[in-house]
Amino acid sequence: MVSEIASIETVTDAPVLTARAWSPQQQAIFGWFQDCRGHLIVEAGPGSGKTTVIVEGITHAPEARIVLCAFNKRIQEELAARLTNPAAEAKTFHGIGFAIARQFWPGVSVARDRVRVTSLVNAVCDASVPGPIQRLVGTLLTLAREMAPHATEVGQLTDLAVAFDCEPSEEWEAAGWDLDAIEARVLDAMVLAAETMPADGIDFADMIYVPVRNRWAAPRYDLVVVDEMQDMSRAQLDLVQGVNRGRFVGVGDANQSLYAFRGCETRGMARMREELSAISLGLTVSYRCARAIVREAQAIVPTIEWAPGAIEGSVQSVATIEAMCRQVGPQDFVLSRTNAPLVKVAMALIRAGKPVRIQGRDIGQGLITLARTLMRGDAAVRVEAFLERVVQWERREVLRAVKADRGDRVQGICDKGETLRVLAEGVDQPSEVETRLTHLFSDTGLASAVVCSSIHRAKGLEARRVFLLRPTLYPRLPKGVTQTPEQAQQERNAHFVAITRAQETLVYVEEK
Repeated sequence: MVSEIASIETVTDAPVLTARAWSPQQQAIFGWFQDCRGHLIVEAGPGSGKTTVIVEGITHAPEARIVLCAFNKRIQEELAARLTNPAAEAKTFHGIGFAIARQFWPGVSVARDRVRVTSLVNAVCDASVPGPIQRLVGTLLTLAREMAPHATEVGQLTDLAVAFDCEPSEEWEAAGWDLDAIEARVLDAMVLAAETMPADGIDFADMIYVPVRNRWAAPRYDLVVVDEMQDMSRAQLDLVQGVNRGRFVGVGDANQSLYAFRGCETRGMARMREELSAISLGLTVSYRCARAIVREAQAIVPTIEWAPGAIEGSVQSVATIEAMCRQVGPQDFVLSRTNAPLVKVAMALIRAGKPVRIQGRDIGQGLITLARTLMRGDAAVRVEAFLERVVQWERREVLRAVKADRGDRVQGICDKGETLRVLAEGVDQPSEVETRLTHLFSDTGLASAVVCSSIHRAKGLEARRVFLLRPTLYPRLPKGVTQTPEQAQQERNAHFVAITRAQETLVYVEEK
């Protein structure tokens, strides 16, 4: 997957810079690293070269032990190869947590697949607990360890369960298996996960959860540097604060925060700035985007600037998807706020004889699971009956979301329903929907295809030319559903992220 994406565009945001080309903003950051006083929050805009600046800044740091925190192994390895300060190391959050866990649980290993979750679920669910309820317990258990590590009471996981479709159906609730019963078992499993060293090893969720829940993180680094801080969860913030005994640097962009629904603390950067009395420095120049792209982005974030010597580029529009299909080619991006419109575009591109992929294999797998659930074990069910079940599911889930005052879920529910309806067009049996999902939602073959992607999936990537489905931005909510200020900000952030994926040309597609 990584090599495919890397062949489309530069995955890292680092421009080619030399020691003689540092800007005043970059030099100010290097000065802070060398000065050895206080804490720092760097507001780094899209394409600002923040990774290059971080690595160079660390070369100026005098601390004896430095850690640069990365979100995954691939990024950690890239950063480790670029660090030249012998006092510095790059580690993933999970790597930091696992090392701490092994100090308290010597010899603990990494569990295979779902062994850890299965073991914990079996420990809190006896034979009387139905299989579907056990699966909900397992799913919510993983989410809770990742996003709500300090939860101890029923009700503290409710928002998480609602946000990630971990609620039991009305039929199960009527049978006595309501959300409170699921939460109670999850909380019991969380206690067990933190208290007892497992013989079969710990999983990824445990690597951060266990040290944070047990407050095992002890100061060990003189300087902690965190990249993409706007995407950190509360548990990750707790972990890095626990291991820090000196200065802290958080680098990110609050205007690119998109993952509140995943438990990311949207005010994390502002809160850390306040708690640490940190100074703020900016990286506002985009070395990625042409001038026309920057001007478009300035309507949302006025502080973004283009780089000296940036080309003019262009912002265009086309009236129809058909017109877009005539222009778009391999390595171009087609972006949408939601997934259902991408399916329509992909089907149109297939009809036009152009190779296409929708980025996000896990999204496709989730839709396959939903489709199988609605088929109810009958792969030969008539398409009409399947589509009626889709409508019934959508109505039921929207009603539940509105009753729970979770208007933020409604768009996602409607998106899933519409995606299945589009994929069912022209098929003889619903089982063919699964075949289409498997083919389209694939993270392979991207280098030779038009890449359709949600804005969330495209974050951190870039392409020379980007087509953006304008009607999907700022989706309208059903009557009676309100949007919080935070949710409204997330929509503006999504638009900003979409614009700034384009290096040279941004094309709005106007057709609904």
